[in-house]
Amino acid sequence: MVSVHSNNRNANRVRVSLATVLLFVVAISVGYALLILSFATGNPVETEPQISTTTSRKEEISGDQAKSRIQQQQQQQHKLLEEKKAAPVTTADKNIQQHQASTTVLQAGNDQNTNKIETSERQEQNPSPEESKEASNEAGDDHNDGNNNKPIIQNNQAKGPRGKRNFRNVVLPGASMQTTKRNGWMAKPHGEGVQPQIIIPNENVLNAMEEEEEEEDDDDETPPDPEHVLKAFVEPIDFKEWETKPLPKRSTATADQLEMNTYPKLNSCKKVPQMIPVNEYPDYDPFLPWIHDVFPTHDGKYIQFVAQNRRRCHTGTTPEEKEILHLTQPNIALFQHVPVKRINQDGETRYKLTSHDQADPDGVATRFICRFKPSMVETLSVFNFDYDYAAHRKRTKYTFQYKDGGILSIHTSQLIFKCPVPDDLVDSIKSGESVQDDDTASLFVDVIPIRTPPRYGLSSEFLQPKYADRLPQKMEDRFDPTAEWGDDHVIPRIEDSGRWENFPICKTTLEEYYPQEQQPSDDETTTLKLQKIEKGNREIALKDHLTAPKKHRLVACMWASAGYTTRGNRFAVNDGQRRMLEWITFNKMLGFEHFYLYDNSYAFSSEITLKPIADMFPNEITYIKWPFHVCNNNPNNVDSPGERSSQYAAESSCRLRFGPHVEWIGQFDIDEYLIPMGKYTSIIPILDDLDRTGLKILSFGSWRAWPRRDLIKEPVPIHDTEQCSNSFLCFELTIPEDTTVLQTYNCDRQSGPKKDVMPAEKQLYRPDFVLQHFIHYSTVTVLSEMNKTEFEAAGFPWLKTRIAGLLGRYSDEINEATMLHTKAVARQDTAGWNKACKVGYSDPRARCRIGVPFPFDYDEAKHGVGDDKDWAYNCYVNRKTEEFWVPRLQKALKQHTGNNDLNSNF
Repeated sequence: MVSVHSNNRNANRVRVSLATVLLFVVAISVGYALLILSFATGNPVETEPQISTTTSRKEEISGDQAKSRIQQQQQQQHKLLEEKKAAPVTTADKNIQQHQASTTVLQAGNDQNTNKIETSERQEQNPSPEESKEASNEAGDDHNDGNNNKPIIQNNQAKGPRGKRNFRNVVLPGASMQTTKRNGWMAKPHGEGVQPQIIIPNENVLNAMEEEEEEEDDDDETPPDPEHVLKAFVEPIDFKEWETKPLPKRSTATADQLEMNTYPKLNSCKKVPQMIPVNEYPDYDPFLPWIHDVFPTHDGKYIQFVAQNRRRCHTGTTPEEKEILHLTQPNIALFQHVPVKRINQDGETRYKLTSHDQADPDGVATRFICRFKPSMVETLSVFNFDYDYAAHRKRTKYTFQYKDGGILSIHTSQLIFKCPVPDDLVDSIKSGESVQDDDTASLFVDVIPIRTPPRYGLSSEFLQPKYADRLPQKMEDRFDPTAEWGDDHVIPRIEDSGRWENFPICKTTLEEYYPQEQQPSDDETTTLKLQKIEKGNREIALKDHLTAPKKHRLVACMWASAGYTTRGNRFAVNDGQRRMLEWITFNKMLGFEHFYLYDNSYAFSSEITLKPIADMFPNEITYIKWPFHVCNNNPNNVDSPGERSSQYAAESSCRLRFGPHVEWIGQFDIDEYLIPMGKYTSIIPILDDLDRTGLKILSFGSWRAWPRRDLIKEPVPIHDTEQCSNSFLCFELTIPEDTTVLQTYNCDRQSGPKKDVMPAEKQLYRPDFVLQHFIHYSTVTVLSEMNKTEFEAAGFPWLKTRIAGLLGRYSDEINEATMLHTKAVARQDTAGWNKACKVGYSDPRARCRIGVPFPFDYDEAKHGVGDDKDWAYNCYVNRKTEEFWVPRLQKALKQHTGNNDLNSNF
């Protein structure tokens, strides 16, 4: 027996040794395969992109010379950064004092207490634990182009030497091995699985592709006016200078230190906005605003700019992202006004930083110098609203913080400002005469940022005189411009400063999109309309800013794509064309008159887009090509939450371009259906009711609905762990061609009014009242920008009034309207359906996302908890949708497409 046991033990040892060796070999093989894959995908390897035309201010230089000069500049930036890391904290610098010194933050990032604080602050804003995953991955704005596999600090036109930690090659971990709050999460590659479905005939597809090819050919044309090519003059930044008080004059502001990037593809007004270099933004100079759109206001008096907050793109706690937060500080300074005074120096106009009371009237609250060409007349920019005061009214202690990218301060996502037009140019811009017959501009505007460090004190520390009564009581809590800037800080000459040059001034919205209609006279368009609102026994007069002629009662602003990947590139959704056709058809029945479509399909490919669907509605859809990537496609519950910059900018563009000419905007995605309820069969009477009561915003709760098992095609099980994302069976969910998306997903998980909602409400709102909108929320309004005197004159008690939701309410979901969220259920979401959807299943590893509706006359004693096949009831059919809206939608689709079978080309 001893011998037998000994032999068994030896055999076991041999088997263990063999298993160990085998596991080691497998690990080596997997590691090698992953290495090969990484080189194939290019994630960890930096490639040298094509260098654009880069010149000094005075002469053309070759591509190699440009590259060499850029590398020298980046080495200087790297040196400055290293000096910053080694430098002691300057006690005079209140900004750095507040956040424990940049040196600590820029080191290894191993301050565990700081990480815990940052993590806990974010967790407070997240949904409850049982809903956190759904709330982050299944929010209503889940369309995203997923471009987070690229480094955030990048420039496709020129790149520094590999390995240097400078503005453009700090490789972010957001798409790979980053520490997250959701352990084990890793983003998939950008665009993985995006293969949009086509529902139009093949010949139409070919025609559309030919049109795209022609447009691509046009993109390569040189501008008719070489002197007015769009240019970015990039200025180095010496952060060490910020530590000196008062702020010294910039040593980096000389013409010979500037690098010039040119963007010749923006060669005509018909290429605005799609050829604005959003995806090629020179982010190694974050004082340059990240501009997505530019256009004149309806009266020709301003040039409106729509930009995004680049610092929000990556806000994690890893050392790399903390370094980026440091480097991108200038971008948030652009949100804060500075007062300036014009002076004459050596026969030319210069600008001096000063206090509010010493500033020029138009320089009290500015941030950019605007230079118009060819006249070279200069004006000072104005903000659409005061970002610091908005934060103060929200009771936000700090508008910005050094350690935090501000991802939770949603009103600072979009930077919107205007350049006043010189009086002698207003008429030609308003009439469109400044744009030539070939759609090229004859007028241009330069944008020169006034470069000062951001303010990290109280949000009320430096409010402009209009809000002086809200300044902190303690003088030490106020911003002292003399101490910070000195008495004689003259801004460098424009030619020595980093800047944007030659944004074309194109036509107003009226001239571009309504050219054949007779425009109202000046008297009709410049008079402010006062709307009287009954509130209790008082009459309130509010300026609605109705200065532009209205063209539509109700419109929709849409950011959509034929195919896209959801947050974290978790899965691809490819039914954009089908959904768009159905959604437009349905909303036309509700009373929507017009749709402004910002087509983001081009972020993936130009071959299959939403343009063929837009062409089916030539009088109802205004089509805008919008190829801009989002800067971070992460989910919301990871260390660096996603930032959908492209979507946010599209919404601002739509609101500011078209909002002045409409009364109401509906902010919904194409998977969100607004359902009139009760006596209503249109949205218009609901808007009439709101106008009669003086309300400006109507909100709708969001909660994801499930597709009904009896309406989808019979599931074909997939036995593939990789495709299903776990060990359970899954399937490709398909809606039959003769069934609408609306009917299939008409299975809400809550009966009656929603008691629980996801953080993704949607709204109908008046754009003349809402000054800033962030997908789900009206973040700044006319009322919230009023000072105390104005606010009380409007009839509201200052201390007892909560700004959030003022003049707005939620819809009555039984008697007015409700929202059905038909968010697509992807293959991975079906994993385990064959078990999880059964009565009595309790394993938390799988979740049922397939709808089994309760009977209309449900009685548990009569019907039990599931159907006759033991599929558990889990959602409720909206009866009005099923019996009233679905038949009408099916009929309208058939009439519109001329097909007997719905989506017969699908």
